[in-house]
Amino acid sequence: MNVALQELGGGGNMVEYKRSTLRDEDSPETPVEGGASPDAEEVGFQKRTRHFLGLHTQLELVLAGVSVLLAALLLGCLVALGVQYHRDPSHSTCLTEACIRVAGKILESLDRGVSPCEDFYQFSCGGWIRRNPLPDGRSRWNTFNSLWDQNQAILKHLLENTTFNSSSEAERKTQRFYLSCLQIGGWNVTGPWDQDNFMEVMKAVAGTYRATPFFTVYISADSKSSNSNVIQVDQSGLFLPSRDYYLNRTANEKVLTAYLDYMEELGMLLGGQPASTREQMRQVLELEIQVANITVPQDQRRDEEKIYHKMSIAELQVLAPSMDWLEFLSFLLSPLELGDSEPVVVYGTDYLQQVSELINRTDPSVLNNYLIWNLVQKTTSSLDRRFESAQEKLLETLYGTKKSCTPRWQTCISNTDDALGFALGSLFVKATFDRQSKEIAEGMISEIRTAFEEALEKLVWMDEKTRQAAKEKADTIYDMIGFPDFILEPKELDDVYDGYEVSEDSFFQNMLNLYNFSAKVMADQLRKPPSRDQWSMTPQTVNAYYLPTKNEIVFPAGILQAPFYARNHPKALNFGGIGVVMGHELTHAFDDQGREYDKEGNLRPWWQNESLAAFQNHTACMEEQYSQYQVNGEKLNGRQTLGENIADNGGLKAAYNAYKAWLRKHGEEQQLPAVGLTNHQLFFVGFAQVWCSVRTPESSHEGLVTDPHSPARFRVLGTLSNSRDFLRHFGCPVGSPMNPGQLCEVW
Repeated sequence: MNVALQELGGGGNMVEYKRSTLRDEDSPETPVEGGASPDAEEVGFQKRTRHFLGLHTQLELVLAGVSVLLAALLLGCLVALGVQYHRDPSHSTCLTEACIRVAGKILESLDRGVSPCEDFYQFSCGGWIRRNPLPDGRSRWNTFNSLWDQNQAILKHLLENTTFNSSSEAERKTQRFYLSCLQIGGWNVTGPWDQDNFMEVMKAVAGTYRATPFFTVYISADSKSSNSNVIQVDQSGLFLPSRDYYLNRTANEKVLTAYLDYMEELGMLLGGQPASTREQMRQVLELEIQVANITVPQDQRRDEEKIYHKMSIAELQVLAPSMDWLEFLSFLLSPLELGDSEPVVVYGTDYLQQVSELINRTDPSVLNNYLIWNLVQKTTSSLDRRFESAQEKLLETLYGTKKSCTPRWQTCISNTDDALGFALGSLFVKATFDRQSKEIAEGMISEIRTAFEEALEKLVWMDEKTRQAAKEKADTIYDMIGFPDFILEPKELDDVYDGYEVSEDSFFQNMLNLYNFSAKVMADQLRKPPSRDQWSMTPQTVNAYYLPTKNEIVFPAGILQAPFYARNHPKALNFGGIGVVMGHELTHAFDDQGREYDKEGNLRPWWQNESLAAFQNHTACMEEQYSQYQVNGEKLNGRQTLGENIADNGGLKAAYNAYKAWLRKHGEEQQLPAVGLTNHQLFFVGFAQVWCSVRTPESSHEGLVTDPHSPARFRVLGTLSNSRDFLRHFGCPVGSPMNPGQLCEVW
């Protein structure tokens, strides 16, 4: 599915590597009936919501101490100043402990040496960047990573220090899974090695072990009939983050050599001989390059109407005859009974046709080695330190990581989140989540929705019929906050993971059991309608998403924390933080992909032609704007990032308008001490500081070729240079870098 989830992105719960798609970014998780969270690879989505975090450097620890000292000094000064403010009521300054602390954090992140009209990102984040060198083993570091670091530490404490007398077997499984992961694993896969028949090996690799060579198969809501689930098939099969790494061989020679070295080393760890192993892996790599050559770039897959093709299994067989599709899908979805007339949605018929031809003309031994390689690289994260060390060498070349010191426990927290994320979420929510935050968040969403709809009424380029349909869609957007209720009901939670066997002494077996369990969960979806209350992220996830087939927005408990949100922070910061996140996800319903879905979540035309033409003119401006930005001399892909850029711009505008409405209702807030900003200015600084980020040049390049989000710097600069409110409150003259004179506005 092309538009599975539209996420906030930015590195929330990100991975340095994935089991089957070596990426530094997130991809969507899979909705599972009742909220279960088996690995999303098992049903075809690429996940973008897991990561492993490095330890703090000594410098960071020193800086943390300095920060505490500065806060204490600031507190002392402000207490003295507070006497003056108390004597003079005309000074409306907030002197609570929370205000003083957040003022200190904002001040230490600023770079006052830069004019906000010259470079607002540097102005807002320069201090943060100086204080946050990349941790060892990390290719990027940002607010999302920092929050996930905190969440992981909480989860570690809960799993290692809790006596599990819980009535929930799912929670006990979570602890057993985590403890098994802390142990050193070993390889005990049997079966595929002994086969020479392509279909038998394919069934074992993709069916039994859930790897995704050549293509991925999953079950999800039918984009054109969102009240029913359907089998879906899409392109897959690349291990490196993007086709660009394979096809631009001269520029990526270093990466391809490191990848081949990695393939050889894994082959030898599993018993291969050096000379023969390297030659076989070279042949596999050449096949992968051919797969990359027919893989359609993501920026060419943004029009859902063009890539959606519904057909029967019999028609799929004609399209791609190298596979016995009925046999394969029946094995994959056992015990379901399928026939030739079973409908299948194919995203990209040209790709499947070409990959079928590629399979037919490839030597069988190379095909099977490629299939086994897919299995090997999927399962290595479940193995011992030798395999992890081999991967670290590749990560250093690919992402620029200099040294890895990721503790095993952090890897295991992420693995547990993958496997039993909602049972883990039960522990997290009970230990940390402020229930009142859910009510406040729901109120903010309502305010932001109202602000969006009011702006919708003022659009001069939209005709009345389309405007009314858009308003109805906005009214219908379903929001979910914090966590699904079932995780706090032991019996309901246990039912979700019923049938998944977990032992404390074999992590590898637990992973194999997970693959089989995930397959059964996936197959079970096909004959059921999609559930609106499914969650596609676990509660501890630091991210948010919009799902077009359900027309829903979701904000897990993990992101309802500072700096995005805190009950005792100024409303300016909350609206600039979680408020913009809410507006971002809501705007995804109306970006270049989300706008193709109606209020019921169905992919169908509902725009009048004149409004559609006007929309495309406005988005063309934004596409061109972002295509001019550069990172290390390399231009952004404004087409690839268009949807996220529309959401960033629309989200900021809706959140700011909602904040102004709040002020009209409640009156002006007290200002933060010593910061020297009005609350309106504070809104924009708070927004920008959410995106403070550092990353390696290699990671920056990877982001440019793979990420649907713009780099953090341009999520700030691009969005604010289009904001009339920002330009007014900071007085940026026309012709200044932040006010180039032409504003690109969609919503």
